[in-house]
Amino acid sequence: MNKIGHTSALSCVGEDDVISLRIICTLARNRQYNLEELDKYGNTALLKACYLGKLECACTLLEFGANIYVVNYFGQNALTLATHSGHFQLVLELLRRRTYQDFNLSSLIPAVCVAAMRQHSLLENYFMSIDPLGTKDLHTVHGLGIKDLRQMVNGKSKKKQIHPLQSNFINRID
Repeated sequence: MNKIGHTSALSCVGEDDVISLRIICTLARNRQYNLEELDKYGNTALLKACYLGKLECACTLLEFGANIYVVNYFGQNALTLATHSGHFQLVLELLRRRTYQDFNLSSLIPAVCVAAMRQHSLLENYFMSIDPLGTKDLHTVHGLGIKDLRQMVNGKSKKKQIHPLQSNFINRID
């Protein structure tokens, strides 16, 4: 069997092998390969490319119809993963194909919150500029806003906040 026969879109992304990835994407049209195969975290090749900041791999997958709406087991989508990697050009490419607001609706944590936690100020400012009114109301599923996340990352929280689950755990120990 040739090299392609032992490879998947996920492994091509991991190796940044765009040539083999293009071949697999072409064969996937005939159902010989599955571009939406999942790794142990629920990532497709597109999500993995976004997490690793592999622009050319991500663009190839999108060109061949990879699902831009997919979310992994941790509630992360392509935009939040590209934001995590800090890859501005990849973020722009994704936003050409799906709106910022739509991406935020399908993730447990909005992209601007990821940017704040990762201290990617360029991306944080960009997201705030494209949705200045909505950004101030965005929160993670834990109820944390951008200001809260910045304080956590910078270690400037004035009082120690206990998460509700921690509170329940502490109450059970007593």
